[in-house]
Amino acid sequence: MEFAIYSRKSKQTGKGESIENQIAVCQKYIENHFGTQHNIHIFAEEGFSAKNKERPQLQNMLLWAEQKKLDYIVCYRLDRISRNVGDFAQLTEELSKYGTAFICVQEQFDTATPTGRAMMYMASVFAQLERETIAERVKDNMLHLAKKGYWLGGSPPLGFVSKRVVEKNHSFCCLQQHSSEIVTAQKIYLFFLQYCSLSAVKRKLEEEHIFSKQNKPFSLTGIKEILTNPVYCHADAQARAYFLNQNATVTFSEAQCSHSYGLLAYNKRNYAKKSAPRQKTEHWIVAKGRHKAIVTGKQWIAVQAILQRNRPSVEQSKTENEYALLSGILYCGKCKSKMQPKKRRNQQKNAIAFDYICKGKLQKQCTIQNLSGRDTDEKTEKLLLEYIAEKNCFDEIFQKYECQSFSQQMKQCQNAIAYCQRQKENYVMLLGEKRANRILTEEINKKLIELEQEQNVWRQTQFALEKKQIQWQQKKNISFFSLWQELSIKQKQEAIRFLIKKGIWNGEEICYDL
Repeated sequence: MEFAIYSRKSKQTGKGESIENQIAVCQKYIENHFGTQHNIHIFAEEGFSAKNKERPQLQNMLLWAEQKKLDYIVCYRLDRISRNVGDFAQLTEELSKYGTAFICVQEQFDTATPTGRAMMYMASVFAQLERETIAERVKDNMLHLAKKGYWLGGSPPLGFVSKRVVEKNHSFCCLQQHSSEIVTAQKIYLFFLQYCSLSAVKRKLEEEHIFSKQNKPFSLTGIKEILTNPVYCHADAQARAYFLNQNATVTFSEAQCSHSYGLLAYNKRNYAKKSAPRQKTEHWIVAKGRHKAIVTGKQWIAVQAILQRNRPSVEQSKTENEYALLSGILYCGKCKSKMQPKKRRNQQKNAIAFDYICKGKLQKQCTIQNLSGRDTDEKTEKLLLEYIAEKNCFDEIFQKYECQSFSQQMKQCQNAIAYCQRQKENYVMLLGEKRANRILTEEINKKLIELEQEQNVWRQTQFALEKKQIQWQQKKNISFFSLWQELSIKQKQEAIRFLIKKGIWNGEEICYDL
């Protein structure tokens, strides 16, 4: 018979049964119950948790079972395979289809018998109960540490260092301010409240030669991480109310609120998943720390509101550039990559010279010939106009395109007007801060005037579009060729994308899919 022995250990430590001992016990069990004249295959792995179903050796063993190469799978203990009832039930059901029985040495279970299968399910229930109990103990311990304001380790955020403290014969770590770094964090909050833009903060930091811990320019993601980290926020009543409204677990009472000490947020990431994604605020445990904070709860909440308002509500579709008509729809027939427009050197002001170059060729993975951008666009434009004239299908195409183009331009105007409005609201909120001095107030008023002017320009553009739409609808006979000459490069790109699905360059000619 064909046997497989599966052994697993989460970490390489001196505790618990080693992989070698697990294999030896399983081999002895097979010899005592089935004899010695059998083939035994070993599947062992270390450093994987039982909750990880994608363990390489486990999946390899199951593949053997699926191919009906195994009669029995033997393991030392049930939790070497799984601690989840659902996962284990699915596993045994799959093994039953493959004609493979499962034996657990320590618990003396054998799924080849009805009693063994019943006992196996009961044991898996207790294994899952043990896992959930451990998780509950971990959460309770985290809550206990949160109430004490301990720093649990990891890389301290910008502006802080971890320092070990001893109190009543008990040693623990807490955060303390780093004199030079904390100034940088304060400036990031100040700049954001002033400019209300991550990009503007990034530019301002680079202008003042302020860099990260690694002595590199701050990224937009890095700036946002700092602005959304509660560690910089006072543990005051407003911050407490904010996190309670977000359904987070807050460990300090209203009487314990402080205008000096900052917040610590635990359980922000889900380490059970790959790459440990950030969890929603409702899963956080928010506590009062032992470190000094730099912004009030009101300011920190204002920052979160600005970040939320600045998030685009609708993802806008954008063309890749403002000079190549076939950008985004032209592909290489050899390696199937996109043909990217690339400007030539020594550009003139009135005319942009460029080529369509295969993306694979830029990565030295393709050898197809380049295309002259300007010539290709002109030929495509000519062929397109001739095709429409020959088929006499302009009326139908125009009605569809004009409706789509108009709605896209109107959406662009509406989004721009809404963006200006959000920025104006951000500046008005900043004016309401008590700390706004005369110079800052003057700068904010200038920005408000500029935004109002920009908003008026977009409103005028919107009005002009509506007027033009009415005029076009009133015309009975429209010359497509005269209309085409009036279109901007952006409008032509949109029109071509509407008429041509894809263009394939095979090295000699372009084949279009209309």
